[in-house]
Amino acid sequence: MMAAVLFVPVSFAADASESLQVQTDAKVIYCTAQLAVEGEMFQQPLQDGIAVATEWRVKVGKVREYWLNDNIGDITVIRRVEPDLLTRSWLLIDHSSGISHRVYSIDSAIAFLTSLNHFPVLDRSLLLVKTPYRVGVNVNIHIGDANDAWWSGLWPSTAAKMQKEFTLQ
Repeated sequence: MMAAVLFVPVSFAADASESLQVQTDAKVIYCTAQLAVEGEMFQQPLQDGIAVATEWRVKVGKVREYWLNDNIGDITVIRRVEPDLLTRSWLLIDHSSGISHRVYSIDSAIAFLTSLNHFPVLDRSLLLVKTPYRVGVNVNIHIGDANDAWWSGLWPSTAAKMQKEFTLQ
C-alpha cells in the first residue's frame, strides 16, 4: 500500500557519463540523449511491481553573449513503465503521444526510460544560419506514483542535466 504513493527523488554523481547529440536535416532538429544509470536502479523497483517514470525536459535557446539566452522551444516528454507481475511484462507508456506498448524484457523497459532516440525537437525554419544555439535536457526520475502534495516540490528530483551547443550551416 505504501509503495503506491512512493515518490523518490534521485540524484547522481557528477561523473556520470550522460550523452546528448544534436542532429539536423533539411526540416527538423533532432536530439538523442542517453541517461547513464546503473540498471539495478530501475530493475529492482520494476521487478517489485513499482512503476517508474522519467520526465525529459528539452529546451532550445539562442545563445547570447551579454544577455540571457533567448528561449525558442521547451518540450516535456514523460515516459512511464508499469510492471505487471502476473504476466512478467512491462507496459511502456509515452505520455506525449499516448502510445503504449507491452514488452517482456526488462532491458527493453529500462532502455525506454533511459534514452531519447532521434527525438524531433524543433522545426529548422525557426532557427537562423550561423547563429549559436544551445539544447539543454533535464531528466527527472519518479519511482512510484507521483505525489502532488505541496511538500513534494521541496526535494530536487533532477537526475541529470545535459547541454550541447550547435550552429546551423
